[in-house]
Amino acid sequence: MKEHNTISKAIEKLFSKIQVLNLRNLNISEYNRNYLTKYISNYSFYMSIYSQLLQKALKKLNKPVSDSTFIDYGGGCGILSYLAKEIGFKTVVYNDINEISVLDTRIISRSLSIEIDYYICGDVEEFINEMNLCKIKPYLICSIDVLEHIYDLDFWIKTIAKINSEYSLLFMTSANPGNPFIRHRLKKLHIKSENRGFEKNVRRENIFLNTSFLEERERIIRNEFPDLKNNDIKILSLKTRGLRIDDIEKVVCDYIQTGEICYKIKHPTNTCDPYTGSWTEKLIDLKQLKILIKSNNLIVDISNSFYGYSDNKILNIFKYILNQLIRVSGSKNLSFSPAFTLEIQKSLTQNIQY
Repeated sequence: MKEHNTISKAIEKLFSKIQVLNLRNLNISEYNRNYLTKYISNYSFYMSIYSQLLQKALKKLNKPVSDSTFIDYGGGCGILSYLAKEIGFKTVVYNDINEISVLDTRIISRSLSIEIDYYICGDVEEFINEMNLCKIKPYLICSIDVLEHIYDLDFWIKTIAKINSEYSLLFMTSANPGNPFIRHRLKKLHIKSENRGFEKNVRRENIFLNTSFLEERERIIRNEFPDLKNNDIKILSLKTRGLRIDDIEKVVCDYIQTGEICYKIKHPTNTCDPYTGSWTEKLIDLKQLKILIKSNNLIVDISNSFYGYSDNKILNIFKYILNQLIRVSGSKNLSFSPAFTLEIQKSLTQNIQY
């Protein structure tokens, strides 16, 4: 109850600041301006989601918030960072792989009169190196809708496990493979993204393209290996689904030398942007993910979440019923849940796994 009240006050305080922002006058990218507009227009819905994550996170702390460091990993336009500051964390670190988002968040935070302590631009290795340089001890690492986009999750887990301090990591994602309706919807999205494309489907050097991933892989192979036969290019384009440009080129080089394609994606529909490696709402094998995490001497748990209510009263009735089913079924049942939270804990004093 104490955590809930603390978070509710922070949400109200942030809303009083964010709703008066003049977004047109903010010198930020259209990408993050659209995200902020979405959050403001349906603030209560999105904040109910952020609140659930933050409640779980605060329960992991074994010291006061005022003495703790909060990491907003893959922070986008910075909502988690702003909330963490309003909650009263001593140190808040914002991270994103996209330099434009880092620059935008600096501008937004100044406009909100919220001072973020550190900004780190880069993927997991750059993130950890910068934290070590700044001597930051990450008590909490939190994120919403980032886990399902991480290109190489095996490498990411192995790298994050190297942080030489105790911490709790909580990543909430709406790409819930345990919910059959979500799984079906996301598979359709994968197929569309892979074969037909849609608006802003591909991101290349901060330019959004509307092409399909398959089309762009073929373009990459054709440009880098112009001497290949057209049929080989077509086959390689199909067979390299789920690979980033550097790995696509490795597969093609191996094929030229051996005549074989050793790479094979395990999932029938998962696919990623061949330039950035960002997956389209990847459906993750949670059993294998748990095995991987435990093999790195980390404690792991996965819990479900509840539906956030909106201004649609009729829809809220259905959400209420589903939320009751979620409560009755227990925190580990993902069948009805709109999202799941990956909870990882590193302890330097014990190696308990469950």
